[in-house]
Amino acid sequence: MTQLALSNIVNISVATPQTGLGQYNTSNLAVFTHETPLAVMSDGYKIYKSASEVSTDFGPTTITAKIANNVFGQNPNILSGSGYLVVIPLVGGTEKLDVAILRTKELVQYFGIIATKEVSDVDGMASAAAVQPLNKIQFLAKRLASDVDSSAFADDIKLAKYTKTRVLLYLTDATTDEASVLMAAAYSGRALSTNFSGSNTTQTMHMKDLVGVQPDLAMTQTIIEKCKLVGADVYASFQGVPKVFSTGANGFFDQVYNLAWIVGALEVAGFNFLATSNTKIPQTENGVSGLKSAYRQVLEQAIANQYVGAGSWTSPDTFGNLEDFHRNIIERGYYIFSIPLSQQSSADRTDRKCPLISMAIKEAGAIHSSSVIININA
Repeated sequence: MTQLALSNIVNISVATPQTGLGQYNTSNLAVFTHETPLAVMSDGYKIYKSASEVSTDFGPTTITAKIANNVFGQNPNILSGSGYLVVIPLVGGTEKLDVAILRTKELVQYFGIIATKEVSDVDGMASAAAVQPLNKIQFLAKRLASDVDSSAFADDIKLAKYTKTRVLLYLTDATTDEASVLMAAAYSGRALSTNFSGSNTTQTMHMKDLVGVQPDLAMTQTIIEKCKLVGADVYASFQGVPKVFSTGANGFFDQVYNLAWIVGALEVAGFNFLATSNTKIPQTENGVSGLKSAYRQVLEQAIANQYVGAGSWTSPDTFGNLEDFHRNIIERGYYIFSIPLSQQSSADRTDRKCPLISMAIKEAGAIHSSSVIININA
């Protein structure tokens, strides 16, 4: 008897899921080195997950290997955020940092930037200008007290609003830049350790330990006051206890870091929503609602990791329905609004654009200090 195929009745086809981007990573750290590796780097860079691998490729006494030791020696460190260390040799060993950043920003994914040598003021300003438009953060080590004087380097960075450049002052052994560079390596290894996909994982660098770094015994209260004015961070001893002292004149590090994460995460969420559909996202209110839902998942994660928190909106800048705006900020800490499609211009509709989506978030902030009043009744 002839057996007829079931496809005469039921025809099944399989739609393969479309691929999207992985989670945005803010724990990948790039070391731009002036040293020549012992091993050949055919791609112009190499990715590492341990300090021993760097030591093998560069030699244990090199500053590149010492930086890797300080990065991976922190607890937690970049591995906690599923990050890696990428070492990028400077062309000829003398390439300017800004040139190297612009040359490699599409070559390999990295978020943090440090150098194996202290960068001059002129070159530091140039690299700061290069980094600011990018979703990256650079850590620049400085070793002279004069670097935090009024109208000096750190002040110039602040005045230029180069928030993505973090100035780290370390005065110990100012005759060489090795100590300050290694302090910056430890700071960056600890700073980029946040796993944003977790619960209550966002952090501040204020009052944190740096493993393998001695407190800056040359630090004084006068210099710390100057750091407060220009936005430089230090590693000092407080009654014998070494801790990072973080300042906010150029934005606190965690503000800049957390904002960079949410920008990257929203980009990935929007891309994946559009890229993983096997059909299309209709240019209807339902389509817009789906896109906003993808963005909302990121904002909900920002609540979970405590970057965003419920509170009162104190800025004069508002949008959308004001009652909904303030209620959402008070209840959730964020608000999402888009104009109705019926109000979209015909040109934007022809170009298949989504109506502008506006978001407001309330940062949860962090407590860095405390004042106490004691009332006594005899």
